[in-house]
Amino acid sequence: MFKSMKLAPKLALAIGSMLTVILVILIGITVSLSRSAISASTYSELTEISKSNSQQIQRIFDEAESVAQNMQHYLEQSYQLVEDDPSWAVVPSVQEARELCKSSIYNEVLTPISYDVEVYLRETARSTATYNEDLAGVGVMFEPHKFQSNMRGYAFYISEDNADQDIQPFGVYEAYSQENYYKMAAEGKKPVVTDPYEYEGSTMVSYACPVFRNNDLTGVVVADIKVSNFDKVNAANEHYPSMYATIYNDAGKIIYDSEDKNDIGRMLQEFTPVASELKAIQDKMAEGNAFQIETTREDGRKVCRFFTPIRAAEQTWWSLTAISSRDMDAAVRENVFWMLLISVIALVIIILTIILVLQKMLRPVQGVVDAARSIAEGNLDVHFEAANEDEIGILSRTFDGMAANLNRIVTDVKYVLGEMADGNFDVQTKAADSYVGAFEGVLHSVRRMNQRLSGTLSQIDSSADQVSAGSDQMSAGAQALSQGAVEQASSIEELTSAIEKILEQVQKTAGNASKARECSLTSGDEITVCSNQMRDMMEAMGEIGKKSAEIGNIIKTIEDIAFQTNILALNAAVEAARAGTAGKGFAVVADEVRNLASKSATASNSTSDLIQGAVSAVDKGTRIAKETADSLMKVVESTQTVSEIVDQIAEAAAAQSDSLGQVTVGMNQISSVVHTNSATAEESAATSQELSSQAQMLRSLVGQFRLRRDK
Repeated sequence: MFKSMKLAPKLALAIGSMLTVILVILIGITVSLSRSAISASTYSELTEISKSNSQQIQRIFDEAESVAQNMQHYLEQSYQLVEDDPSWAVVPSVQEARELCKSSIYNEVLTPISYDVEVYLRETARSTATYNEDLAGVGVMFEPHKFQSNMRGYAFYISEDNADQDIQPFGVYEAYSQENYYKMAAEGKKPVVTDPYEYEGSTMVSYACPVFRNNDLTGVVVADIKVSNFDKVNAANEHYPSMYATIYNDAGKIIYDSEDKNDIGRMLQEFTPVASELKAIQDKMAEGNAFQIETTREDGRKVCRFFTPIRAAEQTWWSLTAISSRDMDAAVRENVFWMLLISVIALVIIILTIILVLQKMLRPVQGVVDAARSIAEGNLDVHFEAANEDEIGILSRTFDGMAANLNRIVTDVKYVLGEMADGNFDVQTKAADSYVGAFEGVLHSVRRMNQRLSGTLSQIDSSADQVSAGSDQMSAGAQALSQGAVEQASSIEELTSAIEKILEQVQKTAGNASKARECSLTSGDEITVCSNQMRDMMEAMGEIGKKSAEIGNIIKTIEDIAFQTNILALNAAVEAARAGTAGKGFAVVADEVRNLASKSATASNSTSDLIQGAVSAVDKGTRIAKETADSLMKVVESTQTVSEIVDQIAEAAAAQSDSLGQVTVGMNQISSVVHTNSATAEESAATSQELSSQAQMLRSLVGQFRLRRDK
């Protein structure tokens, strides 16, 4: 099988075998060197994870410590303020001040300093419980009478559940003083962090900070932390499936475990059965620095443990990040796998590259073989390059030249015969230099056939030209005559159409003139009626004027009667005065008569004024009516004149309509004659065109051939 292989694969296989041996040696050396480097990198990564977990827990403790210390410092400053100014510790006596200083928790009147302390502690605790997600609640508890002398107990606790509600007292001193966080801080007199305990269904640890005044314990500030907040630590990694995290307090008790929550409260030694390993861990913890160690768990697993210290109050807690030793070695195994895979891929690529290079170097030989096979099958369009100057290159170039010359001759013969078959006899060879030796006779035979066929078709083309020329002249004359007749017919039709439009307009004008005459006559009749009515109205106005004059005479008579009555009343009054007491009744009657006479005179004067106004208005209306009547008479005269003119226009329009009708009849007769001439000319042109088309068909048949121009 090896002997039957081609040269390129055979050389590639030999070279690839040597490279395989070399790569195996290199892989062994690389694996040995990289194992230690990968182990160091993995240790460094896990150390950083453990450090990051420690910082997460440390941040939570720092937040609790910050809240507790801020409250502690505020209380200490408040105590100092009271020592400087004792009036701050006096309960106000004024009612308005007492109302302002009332406690919102205990509903007791506080001193100004106690009230300020309560507001600060309450709002700080409320804000912390609301906005600090790491702290579950904040509480403040005081010793008896330490918050205010007249109050035995004072304590409150604010959690995230009651932060937005009214704050209630947190029990009595006897209850909260017995809690573990309070006792540890009070007895130890230093900040402490408690062991985990259950409170309202949650596992908690408390950061408790004691508050002193002149070395005397006054109370304890407490910040609670949910153990579930420790879930923020990095306890899972896709590269290390077995990784877990644990938090130990300073006594080695488990405060948090990411694998099993039930392990909370168990001790470190329960998970480290080998005594020497446990002692090594305890010794490292005593030093207080971060460290890593490989130990055996209680279930027999080998694990690598990475410890990082956490400062919790004045204690040292520990963050543990651990993974199984098998996971530690997984990176090395993965590295070896990828190195082997990459090496195999590289080896395959190298072998393929060698094969390709050898094939390229030996390609000219294969090209000669393929070209010979192609020519034998009738395919002359072969070409290949040979850049080398060796024997293979010379053979390739010679064979390529022979194939190219044979291809040019066959292509040229195909071109010449193809052009003649398409009717082109004015064709020349494009490769005359290629017809050498036995190929020269083929070129002479093709040329003689071309000359004979071209001469015969030239004679046919000349005869067709003469027939076509005569028919073209005859067709041109007939077409000119037909075109002239068509143009005349078109002009006459346009003229006839214009005359018909004029006739239509004149007829419309005559009709409109007739209607205008009728309207003018109607308007004249209406104006005459209006004139007669205006004359009647003027006569009525004259009658109204006469009657008004008669009413004026009557009013004059009434005025005279009123005047005479007034004089008689005066005389009666004079006689009544002379009569004395007997004439008093008559005097009263005389006064009434005089009053009636005066009123009658006043009424007659008003009526006279009104009548005079009416007479003036009637005179004015009469004058205007007369002027209107004169204007109507003028309109009547103008209407009669317009009516006469409209009659004349109607008669002239009717005469024009009759004349245009006669012209239209004549134009229609001329149009009929012109259409007859046009039809005759078109028939003659069609006959000439048919003769010309027959001549053109003959020319087109000859025109399919492109004839030689040399005779």
